Amino acid sequence: MARSILSHVCSNRGNEIHVLFDTYVPSSLKESERRLRGADDRPFVISGPEQAPKQSCQKLLQNGIFKDQLAKCLLKEWQEDHYGPILDKKTLVVSHGGNCSRFIFSDLNSKMNVENPGHLQGKHEEADTLLAFHASNVDGNVMVRASDTDVLVILLGMIGRRMKSNMSSNWIIMDCGSGNNRRYIDVSCIAAALEAKQDGLAAAMPGLHAFTGCNYTAAFYRKVKPLEILEKDAEGTFIEFFDSMTSREEPNQMKAEEFVCSLYGVKDVKDVNEARYAKLLLMTGKINQENPLASVKKIDCTLLPPCARTLCNKTKRAHFVSIVWGHADSSHPDQGLDPLNYGWKDKNGCYVPDWFSGPAVPDYLFLKGNVSERAVDLGNDQPDLAAEFDDVHDASSELPWSDDSESETEM
Repeated sequence: MARSILSHVCSNRGNEIHVLFDTYVPSSLKESERRLRGADDRPFVISGPEQAPKQSCQKLLQNGIFKDQLAKCLLKEWQEDHYGPILDKKTLVVSHGGNCSRFIFSDLNSKMNVENPGHLQGKHEEADTLLAFHASNVDGNVMVRASDTDVLVILLGMIGRRMKSNMSSNWIIMDCGSGNNRRYIDVSCIAAALEAKQDGLAAAMPGLHAFTGCNYTAAFYRKVKPLEILEKDAEGTFIEFFDSMTSREEPNQMKAEEFVCSLYGVKDVKDVNEARYAKLLLMTGKINQENPLASVKKIDCTLLPPCARTLCNKTKRAHFVSIVWGHADSSHPDQGLDPLNYGWKDKNGCYVPDWFSGPAVPDYLFLKGNVSERAVDLGNDQPDLAAEFDDVHDASSELPWSDDSESETEM
């Protein structure tokens, strides 16, 4: 397997090829997301290159422990001299778990020379950010072999930040898909086109993508990526808001609410609770003040904007992801952040979204016996509040999970 993978890797164009692996860290946010989506990681040990797999490769690649062991095995195995003829005159760089090695085969003594380049040593849990780190620390044009929207967004943000700082950047192209669906995406050209539309738009892409839905944050139901809102932002306040999401400063919650109001088409309203109420009126007509929940069963509440408390925690989670993506070109992108301070909570050893703080609905709607409190007639179907407002993470509310495939950066 090691020989086959190396042959495939070296068949790519470029004088220097970087093979970058995910790292599977127990009790991390990424590991929690995988567990919540049904990942079943079982112990697996690779004893050597001659070990024959007892399961299909497709099933093995669903096991994070196996992929971790595979990366360690390849990193060690490719140091052997007999792999030199496959590598030929190319330079191979392999990074996994904070350990980066460069392989160069010498024809003079038929030896595989291995070194550890200091400028490429970095602790990245995900290959998505590791790609940007390597792309920013090499010379020459870069071709990234990956099929992940997150990678594209991270690279756009990195190029956009360098444009703002008047820093030069490598020309980056993404090679994604396979067969008839294989496409080449000129990332540098897209970043330049975004900057031509609005200053700072490329740098704001990681914050926008994290806020409107990614692997770690829920999307707004039936709302597509609202790039046109930023394109029409003449004052640039929304662009500034999403650009600032990559810094550790607390985001402007009022600006987040204003953006959500625009996203749901509620004009001249900047308070998300007011927008939520306005949308409810459009769906139900006049609200019965004596029985405010009488018409709730007649509408789809998922079409309403989130309330301010829910949006506040969602913004915190998007802020966490944006910081990591915004520092993808650094050696330690996580910046020592704790997910518990950014809209997640611990539940049975997993990080799950803390959707909101406080009660789900005002107490007076359900309590009796007090003159100031009103009973609500919900008909024969009384809600099970424990089930309705359970904080268990619902996978259907998130974008589909995809374990990022091992991506290659080719120089």
